[in-house]
Amino acid sequence: MFICPICGAHARTRTSRRLSELTIRQYHQCQNLECSETFTTLNSVEKLVTKRGRREPLPPDFIPKDAFPVSHYGRDQLNLSL
Repeated sequence: MFICPICGAHARTRTSRRLSELTIRQYHQCQNLECSETFTTLNSVEKLVTKRGRREPLPPDFIPKDAFPVSHYGRDQLNLSL
């Protein structure tokens, strides 16, 4: 969340546009009804903090079947049909 540069109130992000792979322009609007200033910001990746090797995709059975109670599966689920 950004602060309005005119009145100091909170500003809401209204939309954004991608300028490059690492940079976006965001359009903000001040939430102070007496101000309602619209302004843009540029957000970009400055640097990578962690370095990781190339990751392999997770296998389909990554979450074990017994990780959730039986009630989350099958006929014991809540039926919302009327």
